[in-house]
Amino acid sequence: MAKHFYFFIVLFLLSCSEEHPMTEVQFGSDATLDIITWNIENFPKEATTLEYVQDLILSLNPDIIALQEISSLASFSLLANNLGDDWVGYRYSDSNWGELAYLVNLSRINIIEEPYTILNDYEHYFAYRPPYVLNMEFLDEDGTSNAFKIIDVHFKCCGDGNLENDYWDEEYRRLQANYYLKQDIDENFTNNTVIILGDFNDELIDSSNVFFNFITDPDYEFSDMHIAEGTSSNWSFPNWPSHLDHILLYNNSYSTSTQTLRLDDYIIGGWGKYDNYISDHRPVGISISVN
Repeated sequence: MAKHFYFFIVLFLLSCSEEHPMTEVQFGSDATLDIITWNIENFPKEATTLEYVQDLILSLNPDIIALQEISSLASFSLLANNLGDDWVGYRYSDSNWGELAYLVNLSRINIIEEPYTILNDYEHYFAYRPPYVLNMEFLDEDGTSNAFKIIDVHFKCCGDGNLENDYWDEEYRRLQANYYLKQDIDENFTNNTVIILGDFNDELIDSSNVFFNFITDPDYEFSDMHIAEGTSSNWSFPNWPSHLDHILLYNNSYSTSTQTLRLDDYIIGGWGKYDNYISDHRPVGISISVN
């Protein structure tokens, strides 16, 4: 009888653990500003997506998450509420479209002004998702305030790999998005430390490179370039596989560390379950040592 009892207890614990991360994900710390970009595919993808994402965020312990493809305002609001009193959420609009959004932990972040969009006149090149700007300050352990501009982007997807001078060509739209984005930053954010991050939907190491204007300017740095040039096991979009989610720094003088957060390693069922219940993208995170 006792053996049967313990057998059912084990089955119960295994069934529960399938709905949650196996172990805590190590990322954020009290000593750094920790920011994540995460395309959570058509959030919420399934009925259990919200619970998965909530548990993973609390385990990751970031300060800011720039999100893409947030389809449900109601589910996003519930997620922000479930994270606790220190958290606040911002979403670009109340549509059912996959919008840009932010989740911010206010325990060490001071929001100077609510997020706003830029380059609305060129939204075609941004797949009708204009860049979403968050103006904030981070309070370090000494109480010193450090100002940053965060820009969340989600570029046009797809294409045939050929860059053509065509208004509707996907690669051309990403090229133009980069052109107008850099122009705006160079003109309006000259004295700011800027972090541009999101789903850029293109690779940094292509021969026909739509990021050429950023890569050749020494004031800019893709902090995830080592990931793009590294093994495919750490790329953010395993289904292709390719590395599409980037973090671009402008006027940066801080020490940083950037990594792909392989959250599928922390879920029973691995990538297959993560892909089915959460997203087809892995998040990418940066830790900034402001001291």
